[in-house]
Amino acid sequence: MKVDAHILGSGLWQAPERDLSSVLLDLNENQFLQQFLARFIATQLQPQDLFTYPNYQPLLEELASYCKVPTQHVLLTNGADQAIDLLLRLLFSPGDRVVIPSPVFSFYYQMLDINGVTPVVVGYEKQAQDFVLPTAAVLDALSTCQGLILCNPNNPLGGRLEAEQLQALVEACVKQDKPVIVDECYFEYLQQSCQDTFSGVSQLFVIRSFSKYFGLAGLRLGYVVTHPESVRELLKVRGPWDINHIAVKAALYCLRNQDELRQAHESLDQIKGEILEICRAHGIVAYGSDTNFLLLQDQSDGCLARTFAQNNIRVSHCSGYPHSFGLLDDMLRVAIPAKSDLKVFLMALISGAQSAAGWGNVKTGRSIMLTAQDGSGVLQDRTDSGCKG
Repeated sequence: MKVDAHILGSGLWQAPERDLSSVLLDLNENQFLQQFLARFIATQLQPQDLFTYPNYQPLLEELASYCKVPTQHVLLTNGADQAIDLLLRLLFSPGDRVVIPSPVFSFYYQMLDINGVTPVVVGYEKQAQDFVLPTAAVLDALSTCQGLILCNPNNPLGGRLEAEQLQALVEACVKQDKPVIVDECYFEYLQQSCQDTFSGVSQLFVIRSFSKYFGLAGLRLGYVVTHPESVRELLKVRGPWDINHIAVKAALYCLRNQDELRQAHESLDQIKGEILEICRAHGIVAYGSDTNFLLLQDQSDGCLARTFAQNNIRVSHCSGYPHSFGLLDDMLRVAIPAKSDLKVFLMALISGAQSAAGWGNVKTGRSIMLTAQDGSGVLQDRTDSGCKG
């Protein structure tokens, strides 16, 4: 039996199985919308939503208004993952080369491999407390490649591209008539989009998600904003009902209740600031972000990670992240916890800092469960007798 050679040669990107009773800070899930979503469940869902196929036009119209584009510029997808899959299949052929500033959401590498497309990696650079994209190196690589993939804000680094950088990169792709995919899955935390300047440009493909700010990760809903001709082509490879009825209703509820959503998020920036302040006070290097997560620098012996594990807090361990060029060594990516989990998180954070400084140990007699940063699995369990400074 013949199997596609590119699929056979690629790695396996496998989602983790998690204990959902843990404090879940490992996959950047939104911790701030429990009451908002409970109201949606109580007031909006009907049995018909389970046994009927969905209509998509009402959501497309709401999204078009939200994005300030005509309806025919929007394509719904089963999560941003499907958007990545569809766009790479549409835009590139086996043997093509694509510039991908890195590190970036690792599912891109997986899908490039499966489609036989070579990633041309340009590494971010660390400058003081910032991660900076070398624009000139990207433009130089683009001249010999068939396209460009950007992530703004970046996952896993958390930082934004400056508006001038983004404009220069998109303009270069337009001038060379090469596709540019801009991943804006964290757009709502940044409120900066290349759509503002380049709406309607045929070379631009913007990916967004309802998983982060809108808190619908479990329903798998994303979308692409691009030129109508490309939307028509993408519809040929997307299934007719790939997005489920409940996801459609939940997205409509979110878009029609944005004031409530903003109110639910008011405490996020305050909590993020409090975490950063405590990190500074206790000698933990923390990197701010334009997202709903932070990067925390652990010790080389994993002391902070072990303290989180002891307190049943799941975080993402970034060491070994592909194409990270050492930027993420001993780094932990942590979603901003809601108020209900903030106390246990801060106590663990302070305890880990004290242990690293030699002020005590952290005893744990159970396995350490850390989700790999890209969500592809969990690191091997191990038991440790303690973390000594």
